[in-house]
Amino acid sequence: MSEILQGNNTEARLLADENFLRRVAHLYHDDGHSQEAVAELEHCSRQTIGKALQKAKERGIVRIMVMPEARLGYLRNLSRDGRVQLGLEDLVLVPGRNLDEFSAEDTQEDVATDITITAAEYLDQLLTEDDVLAVSGGKQFMRGLVRHIRPSKPQPLLQVVPTIGFVQPHTGYGDANLIAFDLAQAYGARHLWYPCPAFFMEKEQLESMIALPVIKETHDLMNRASVVVTSLFTTHKDQDLIQSGILKREQLDIFDDYNPAVDINHWVFDAEGKCINNEIEPPPFYLSGLNVPRLKERIQHAGTKVMLVAGGSPRYIPAIRAAIKARIVNILITDHITAQLLLMRA
Repeated sequence: MSEILQGNNTEARLLADENFLRRVAHLYHDDGHSQEAVAELEHCSRQTIGKALQKAKERGIVRIMVMPEARLGYLRNLSRDGRVQLGLEDLVLVPGRNLDEFSAEDTQEDVATDITITAAEYLDQLLTEDDVLAVSGGKQFMRGLVRHIRPSKPQPLLQVVPTIGFVQPHTGYGDANLIAFDLAQAYGARHLWYPCPAFFMEKEQLESMIALPVIKETHDLMNRASVVVTSLFTTHKDQDLIQSGILKREQLDIFDDYNPAVDINHWVFDAEGKCINNEIEPPPFYLSGLNVPRLKERIQHAGTKVMLVAGGSPRYIPAIRAAIKARIVNILITDHITAQLLLMRA
């Protein structure tokens, strides 16, 4: 009898522990483990895990929403109309929330999560074994995509590469090399590192570096990728680059005269989609990674799929609009509020 009471007390303590509920919810919903596997990881019974998942729903830690048919229809219509007006091959929308409730610097975390879940599902359906997948870095949207990827089948012939080299002498959570590696691992695919600095001050240095065989293979592959997935930055003033001494403030201040709107892999575009890097002569630096401006040609002539993943914040709207005007993306995964605002000024 005492053992039964002790077991019940242990279960009660676990179910009252919010950290335990969040951990179980993450393992089950985000990582895709079965209840039995979660129970083994947490050293408790499967019944306890089932109760924990139910408790997580009751406390709002896990939210499951069934979309009304009317709203689904609205999203479908908005996606169809937006795709045509914005000149995109595809526009995939998740439900958003009124941006008036948020400051320009805020990101709606739940909307951002829905965007990354949808992007992961879309990418999985898009990829084939013949593809070369090139991916950018990013701590929120790109890392979120990796977190939610659920391969429907192995893709051992798929090749995965980053779109940019190393900015620091060490990798980080949102580093493109690491994101490419993690995606390749998920699919059992071939992965190539890009062990190259992102920035060069002299064109000759850049050309010498990318001619090295260990770098050239990845460089060539990324620039003929059939699928590119990227997020974006809304400013070119990366304080980490300045503080680390990689770039000088004066090098970045040069862009201010050209009214920058979006930064993708340090290729900066104005509101009309003109690449500022190519307007400055000589450029303040040379970039070793994917030639982002040439994605327009790749889309037009090679059928490259370039998927942009971003939304859930007012600050992304001018940046997304600039990327669309530059014609360097042809698939957008975002929320419906962002799409509405993009269409108002299309």
